[in-house]
Amino acid sequence: MATPPAADPIAIERLNLMNMAKLSIKGLIESALNLGRTLDSDYAPLQQFFVVMEHCLKHGLKTKKTFLGQNKSFWGALELVEKLNPEAGEITASVKDLPGLKTPLGRGRAWLRLALMQKKLSDYMKTIINRKDLLSEFYEPNALMMEEEGAVIAGLLVGLNVIDANLCMKGEDLDSQVGVIDFSIAFLIILWLVKNQFAFSHIYQNLFYLVCHPTCFHSLLLFLFFLFLFFY
Repeated sequence: MATPPAADPIAIERLNLMNMAKLSIKGLIESALNLGRTLDSDYAPLQQFFVVMEHCLKHGLKTKKTFLGQNKSFWGALELVEKLNPEAGEITASVKDLPGLKTPLGRGRAWLRLALMQKKLSDYMKTIINRKDLLSEFYEPNALMMEEEGAVIAGLLVGLNVIDANLCMKGEDLDSQVGVIDFSIAFLIILWLVKNQFAFSHIYQNLFYLVCHPTCFHSLLLFLFFLFLFFY
C-alpha cells in the first residue's frame, strides 16, 4: 500500500491501525497454533486482538445525538450485518439476550467475540464493508471502514478460521473494560517501516502518532527505552 501523503494525518491513523491489525492477527494465529488448544477469554493475544479490532471499528465514527447526550458506538454498524445476512441474526439475538450488558459498546464487544467463535467474523465484516452506502450513516468518509484499509483487514480475518475459541461472556464486564493497545505492537510497526525503507518523514509521522495518541501515551517511557536500544 502506498505511503499516505504527509499532510493527511487521518490516512496515517488508518495505516497504523491496519498494520496493528496485521501484526495482531498474525501473532494470534501463530501463537494459537503453537498452543494447540481451544482459546479462552484469558488468552492475552486474543484479548489484544479484540482491543485492536475495537480501535479499528471506532475510527472515524460519527457522533450520534441521543437523549442521554452524544454517543459514538460501532454497535449500530454491526447491527447492519443481520439485515444484509440473515445468518447473523443468531449472533445479534444472543448478544441482546446476554445478561448484564447495558451499553452499545458492551454489545459490540460481545458481537465480535461471538462472531469469532462462529468463524464468521471475516464474512460478516466483508458484508458490511461492501455496503458503504449503509455504513456512511455511521462513519465519516475517511474512516477506516470506508477506505481500502478496512477491506484489507476484513480479508485478513479469514485466517482466524483455523482458531477454536470458547469464550464465556457471562460475568465479564464488557461495558466498562478499557481497551489499550499493547505498545509492543506499535513498536513492531516502527521496525517494519525501517526494514522496508520507508521515508524518514513517514516514520517520524508514525512515531509522533503512536507516542501522542491517547491509547499509547501511558507507554511513552517504554517507547523511548526501546528507541534508545534500537538506534544506539
